[in-house]
Amino acid sequence: MANSSNNSGQRYKSGSGRKTSGKKKKSSVKEKIIIAASIIAGIVIIAVMVLNIPIIPVERTKNGLTFTEHISIIKWIKELQPMAETEGLLSADPNSYELNSAAEGVDDKRDFTNDQIIEGQFTVLCLGFDESRSNSDVIMLFHFDIVNDKINILQIPRDSFVPDYTSSENGKINSVYTLGDENLIPIQRIVDAVRDTFGIPIDRYITTGCDDIVDMVDLIGGIPIDLPEDVFYSYDKILYAGEQVLNGEQAELFVRARKGYLEGDIGRVKAQRIFMAACMEKALNMGTVELTKFLTEVYNKGYIGTDLTLQEMSILADFGSNMDLDDVTVQMVPGEATDYNGYSVWSIHKNATIDVLNEYFRPYQPDLTYDSLPITELIESDYYTTDVYDENQDTLQEIADGATPGESKKTTEPSSEYDDTDNDYDDGNYEGEWYYEDEGEYDEEEYYEEDENYHTYIGGY
Repeated sequence: MANSSNNSGQRYKSGSGRKTSGKKKKSSVKEKIIIAASIIAGIVIIAVMVLNIPIIPVERTKNGLTFTEHISIIKWIKELQPMAETEGLLSADPNSYELNSAAEGVDDKRDFTNDQIIEGQFTVLCLGFDESRSNSDVIMLFHFDIVNDKINILQIPRDSFVPDYTSSENGKINSVYTLGDENLIPIQRIVDAVRDTFGIPIDRYITTGCDDIVDMVDLIGGIPIDLPEDVFYSYDKILYAGEQVLNGEQAELFVRARKGYLEGDIGRVKAQRIFMAACMEKALNMGTVELTKFLTEVYNKGYIGTDLTLQEMSILADFGSNMDLDDVTVQMVPGEATDYNGYSVWSIHKNATIDVLNEYFRPYQPDLTYDSLPITELIESDYYTTDVYDENQDTLQEIADGATPGESKKTTEPSSEYDDTDNDYDDGNYEGEWYYEDEGEYDEEEYYEEDENYHTYIGGY
């Protein structure tokens, strides 16, 4: 009996021991979880502290003064410019900009990583290059008025006359990138020319080529558009008027064609407005996931070059996504076509241009005066042949509804003599031939460009 009792006691103790062991095991797992969580939390806290400690020295320039600021690793990542390798980085703007009293209390609450030149606004120069990437055939200035929730776009005709910024004999602004100041990188040449000519500080740039436009439009699935008229690029490349979805090749044709337009390059500027409105409508109708996927692909394939930082891209994308077409106004630099050294150029109307700049592109600065800008007018105001483009502002909604530059704004007619082909297509290397009719007599009203086995009409003689 004693042995039995002892054995029972031992079994009980043994069982009790197993129960005690089980409690210790559960307690041990819980303790391990707590310890692991504490370690992870500690690592996170330390990491956050380290990432936010201002330990990286960065050189800044503000109001003409250069200084060193220490920033955190997180801010350094936000300031990365992963697509700036193609064109390079802009030098600091050496100008100091006077502000009006309305700008003193402006705080747009957004942390632009370059400390935007003027608080409350952010300006990006957009360039589109030809096949050789030597001529900037599309030049637009995007002015984001952050405080007033507006975007103003200035279209600068490629033929705008800026003789002080290029060594080209035609004096056109599209040649500045290649033939500008040899002491500057190409992108800086055109940025300086636009900034100085129009008195607008430029924060960043974006560039792309015509081939990239083809790929991006195809990537996004085409652009729905309503063409107001037929567009002729060559005998076998014609876009017909009406509603359609442009693929990449057709989109390039539309924004670059000029031969079929009576007004040459200005006809192309009008087409670019229509394309912009259609693109923004497309973007606004895309879902966030689809749009993000598209932008990621654009970045991965290097379709654009830009010195925008990652944070600035995010800020501007968020800002633009809240815009309506009525919030975006497009202006073209006022002027008219004239001849210079045998080339058709766009002579800027200085007073009208200053009025546009003061009203739409300088919300926080004092008004410009006639002597403020180094614009060279080939035609003086008393001898203007037209003022039809002196007031040409339209919102993207108006453009989507069919408005064109100058429509119903002025009563005089644009000059019908404008023909920007003038044997200088693609940086002056075009070599055309007269098209002879009726046994050797050329038509004095029309001439044609020779292109292998067909002829393409390109303007009046």
